Amino acid sequence: MPSNKNTMSRGVRQALYKYLPGSWVDFTQSGGGVTYAVHVDRWNSVHLTGINNKRLLRIVNQRVSEFKSGSPDGAASVVNFSSVINEENYYVLTPKISEQERAIVTSVKPWVFVCNSCGRVRQYYSYDEFKRREYEPCDVCGKHMTQLRMIRFCKCGYADGIFVPKCQNKEHGTKYMTRRGSGIDFVCKKCGQKANLPFYCPDCKSKLDIKPALDSSHYFPFTLSLIDLLDKRKDVFLDNEEESRGEKVVIGQYLGLIPQEEYTGIIAKGNVTQEDEFETALQKEAENLRLGGLDEATIAMVLDAKRRSNPSGKIFEAIERVGQGLSVVSTDDIKPIAEEILEYDELVNAKVVLSLEAAESDAEIVNDGIKPDYVGISKTLGFSNVQICSGVPIVFAAYGYTRKERECQEGVKLHGFPQEMEKKNIYATRLETEGVLFELDRRRVLNWLLDNKLIQNEDLPQDMSDYGIKMWFLDRVRLDRITPFTPIDEIDTYGLITKRVYTLIHSISHALINEASEICGLDKSSLSEYILPNIPAVFVYCSNSQGFNMGALYSAFQSHFDRWLKHAKERSKKCIFDPICIDKEKACAGCLFLNEVSCQHFNKDLDRGFLCGYFDKQKQEKLTGFWED
Repeated sequence: MPSNKNTMSRGVRQALYKYLPGSWVDFTQSGGGVTYAVHVDRWNSVHLTGINNKRLLRIVNQRVSEFKSGSPDGAASVVNFSSVINEENYYVLTPKISEQERAIVTSVKPWVFVCNSCGRVRQYYSYDEFKRREYEPCDVCGKHMTQLRMIRFCKCGYADGIFVPKCQNKEHGTKYMTRRGSGIDFVCKKCGQKANLPFYCPDCKSKLDIKPALDSSHYFPFTLSLIDLLDKRKDVFLDNEEESRGEKVVIGQYLGLIPQEEYTGIIAKGNVTQEDEFETALQKEAENLRLGGLDEATIAMVLDAKRRSNPSGKIFEAIERVGQGLSVVSTDDIKPIAEEILEYDELVNAKVVLSLEAAESDAEIVNDGIKPDYVGISKTLGFSNVQICSGVPIVFAAYGYTRKERECQEGVKLHGFPQEMEKKNIYATRLETEGVLFELDRRRVLNWLLDNKLIQNEDLPQDMSDYGIKMWFLDRVRLDRITPFTPIDEIDTYGLITKRVYTLIHSISHALINEASEICGLDKSSLSEYILPNIPAVFVYCSNSQGFNMGALYSAFQSHFDRWLKHAKERSKKCIFDPICIDKEKACAGCLFLNEVSCQHFNKDLDRGFLCGYFDKQKQEKLTGFWED
């Protein structure tokens, strides 16, 4: 059915959400012809190059494992995935762009057609039969027949188009079957008996749902986005170092314990010099000095001076200090923190950056000498740094799907995609884009948490210096507690702190995106969030090439930043569904919710009260909003 030209014009990233294998989509024949519901059978793909495959597959493996561990069905909740997802058994593919071969292969389904005049139904039994008889009129009244675009599906993953049920009188079969009304009520015209479709799944025996093929509830793609870390030296460095030393070096430079010049040198070299290696080199130098006639006392002084100035010694001191400051101990816990810092570095040091101060100066020229106070309003709303980041490499990936339900509930199965080549595959695309980095004032967040009794005095960092507060966010906000599928559990102190910090950042992010779409003129689904909980910060970015090419966010940042933030603040105070929303739901489609394409956390852990404030009448308690005057 759809040619490569028809399909790919919609954009590769859109294909990663709407045109994945196993889904149903609409297709209109070229020249304004008939529109059909078609099933996406498979893709024709090529290898996606120029990205960090290793890291992407490791995070996909983590996501699939999280679904499996969160499901009551355990290992049975995932289908068509390898036990481990890595470069040995998976390819990262992207749709092929070719005039000769279709990138996305589809076929018309279901094969049931109905005459809207007399109700006569026709069942095709193959796609080839449909193609042969596509334009045949109704054999009763001669009118045009249209596709009955309904499918049957189950939370286990089963899905198929409906078919015409047979009459209980075997001699009648489907020959006299007609549709009564506008639904799927089938009646045999010969004997008047009603014929029912099977109501239970042939795979798991659960009750089937029957809905329009294009209904969004029967197919939920599982996707993720990553800031691509292309400097492979950092990967090699992290892998080469034992006992999480590489991760601690990355964290040490973020905390200011390791100078940037020394950090860059370590990454370039690929390892931290071991103390025994340094001592071996010193002993070789001592031998050379003896051969040169130097006395032992002088040699000892030279060696002592070199030991004191040994940069590796300072590096190891920093590594030890980071280890003492973090309560997490395993590499699996520390590595995501280090990678988040590397992502943050990628944003701060993007190809093109524009600070608030520079944006103020640009706006002053445009506004005939009137200089806006961008820095002032950003500080008022609790941001310590805001900047435009352009040329940021983002990888979008799709790795599976569920039906009927997204959450890992009993009976819900996460399915991997059909295998195209000799290895299994996920799908991805890469885009260099622009966005705005909003970094929250860590000290203000801490004070807000304490003032609202969301944390206790004993939860505060013992060291209230900038270093101590940074370390607190790295240690107390636990990335392993934040999964896409479920709200963050407040099971312990770490869960409680993580949930409250993340809910604040997430709510701010959604408020900013909702207002940005109004300011820059892009659809909300063209904007996405990338949350860095340990920093804490959020990157609001343009997720399609059109918006990036237009410079939509850049223009909004440069010319309307003050209006953007003021309107986001005011808009957070109201919802068309208040007081139900603010009293019970805390956030809904009328205020903070975003399209699933834009939200990293499926609209979980949002609370408008965290922004505008809220008085709980039952508890007689006041929550002061982070943006409340």
